Formats: sequence, C-alpha cells, structure tokens
Amino acid sequence: MKRNSFLIISLYSISIWSGLCAQTVQISNKSDKPVKDYTVEIPIENLKLNIGDYIAVDGSNTSLPVEIVTDLKGNQKAIFPVSLLQGKESQSFGIRKGTAHAYPKRTYAELAHKIGGKFEPKVTEKYTRNEYVGGYSWVKPNYLRVPDNFTDHAYYIKYEGPGWESDKVGFRFYLDWRNGIDVFGKKTPGIVLPFVGVDGYDNYHNMADWGMDNMKVGSSLGIGSIAIWNGEKAVRVEKTDSTICHIPADGKVRSQVKTTYYGWDANGTKCNLTSLISIDAGSRASHMELLVDKKIDNLATGIIKMKNTELIVSNDSGNEWSYVATFGKQSLNNDMMGLAVFVRTKQVEKITEDKLNHVVVLKPDNGYVEYYFMPTWELDWEPVATIDDFKRCIDEVLVRLNNPVTVKIK
Repeated sequence: MKRNSFLIISLYSISIWSGLCAQTVQISNKSDKPVKDYTVEIPIENLKLNIGDYIAVDGSNTSLPVEIVTDLKGNQKAIFPVSLLQGKESQSFGIRKGTAHAYPKRTYAELAHKIGGKFEPKVTEKYTRNEYVGGYSWVKPNYLRVPDNFTDHAYYIKYEGPGWESDKVGFRFYLDWRNGIDVFGKKTPGIVLPFVGVDGYDNYHNMADWGMDNMKVGSSLGIGSIAIWNGEKAVRVEKTDSTICHIPADGKVRSQVKTTYYGWDANGTKCNLTSLISIDAGSRASHMELLVDKKIDNLATGIIKMKNTELIVSNDSGNEWSYVATFGKQSLNNDMMGLAVFVRTKQVEKITEDKLNHVVVLKPDNGYVEYYFMPTWELDWEPVATIDDFKRCIDEVLVRLNNPVTVKIK
C-alpha cells in the first residue's frame, strides 16, 4: 500500500459515524499506465449503507461524493470519483455518512421543453410538420412522453432532445424520428447546458464563450447513434409506436439519460428498445447500454463519414475492448476533431460502411449491448489538436476498459 494507507485503515475500520461502522474501500490499478478521473463502482449490496448521504474520504482527508446509480439491468451501484491512480498503485478510502458540499458538480443532464404555446401544422417543401408556436416559458420536467406525430424542428424541446455533459464535453440527441447523437464542444470545464438553447433557440450553432455545437449530423449516425443494419446501410431508430425519455440521474459524478422506444420497427421486427446513456466526471466518453426484448442480431452504431479524415481501427483483437475512430478537419467550425466508438470485441459482427457512415454491426448478448463513444476537439479547454494527441486519448480509455481497476472492501 501507499503511504497513509495504514493510518486510513486504522482510523476508519474501528470508528463509528452516526451509528454506522465505517468501511474501507481499497482500489488497485493493475495496469502500468496511470488512470485519471476514474469512477469507482461498488455493488450496493457489498456496502453497509443505511438511508442517508455518504462520502468517501481519501488519504488527504478530502471528502468525495458517493452517489447511488442504477445500470440498465437494474443493478444499483455506489460510485465515487478518484482523480488519479498511478500505474500499479493502490489507494484506500473510508466510507462514512456526510455530504461533500465543496465538491463541484462535474456532470449534468436535462430534458426541457416549452409550455404556454400549442402545436400547429406547418407545410414545408418536403412534408408537413407540427411546430410549437405562441407565447411560452421553459420547464425542465426531465421526463417526456414524446407527443404523437412529433416531427423534427418542432421548436418544442430545448435543443431538440435531452442533453448531457461532463466537465470535458457535452452531447444531445434528437428526440424525434432522427434519433441522432450530436456533440457540444466545450471551451470551459463549467456546466453549460442549462444556458444553451434558450436564447434564439439554435444559436448554439455559433461560437460562444462556452463553445458550440461543433458537429453536423444530418442523416448520418453522428457519433454513437443507435441503428439497425439492413444489409446495405445503417438505419437509425426512425419508426416507433411511442417514445418515453427521462433523466434518472443528475449527479456531481454521473448523469444519465434513459429512453424507451416502444414498437420499434427494426428491419420488420417490432420490438421494445431501451437505452441508457451515462457520463462521468472527467470523461469525454459516454457509455451507451442497450436492451432489446426481441432477438435482433444486427444492432449497429458508428461514426459519420467525412472527407479529409483518417479512419483508425484497432488491430489487436485479443483485447476485450476495441475501437473504430476518425480524425481530421470534420468539426462544424472546420477544426480538428476526433470521433471514436469503443465496443466489446466479442460483440462485433463486422465493421463496414455505407454512404454516410463507418458502421459497427453488433450482436447482442441476451438482448444486451454496450459501447462508448468519445469526441475530441482542438478548441476544447483541454485541446486535442493532433492525431497523436487523439490516439493518446483513445489509449487512456482503452487502458481503463481492458484493465479494470479492482475494488476490495474491508
């Protein structure tokens, strides 16, 4: 153990705070490489936690927030952040009741829409869409059953869907027939989404002090969008009977967006699909979990195909996780931008392409699929301006995925 470990264990393992025996959690990095901004996950049944707020206290007596979150399979976990684990390093943390008031909010998620107006049909050259018009105010219920006959550009949902962010990057997806994931590049580590999309509705396409929507999705997969491979192209989640979206977690350490698509037409198979997107403090990558209630063998995701970009595909199939990535001048602002999707190697059916996308076709395990998607930008507050910088970001994610930090409870 590192210095102070004996002191931490001695103090915490014999003390009692608020009637609760403290527990010590030891985490160990088995890799030779350092791991930054790691989120520790502990199954809730492995901790002796009564109802209340908890903190994790490190060797320097810093209080870290402990949050309770749920994954897509319903497993509850206690999580807390660790800023740095050196290669082969172990650290110990005491768990006790308390609140980490001084710890900053580093993730955020929201789903907001207008009230006070009404939907009216608007005829365009392509089709008639329902547009929300009239006087309005913004509300943030963080829950929405998407209205029937809802279309794109309805001017009803703030930036057209749910948004989520860490201190590194922001995202949104279109909560309509498009269901494409878009990226907000951030020039500040602060939380910005509460202030995006409320002034001029789509001014986020223009550069601001905080950053901008720096990606053009169009009809593509953007980055990490959910799709089905029909043998020729990736088709996003376009045809559904109904959709419900909500925010199950909006914490300092992790925020989540959960969406259920009822009656999704996946290549002629009607099924219910649930997605859970999670983002952690200090992470550029979002974690996508998918669960479908029918046998669907060709779920897909991918990355928009852009000119003047280099395609990078991991060449080590022996690892549990692998990736597909692109890098080049592909941002909406014509800046250097990297896009990567990390997938479980055993779930990859094939890597292919269509007219618009680099596509990864995935085979679910009992209806379950998970992957991560990560953008970088040369104007980020931590800029990634070269392909070598981008590859280092990829390697950082692969290290933690292929060499999970181990957790012991004492």
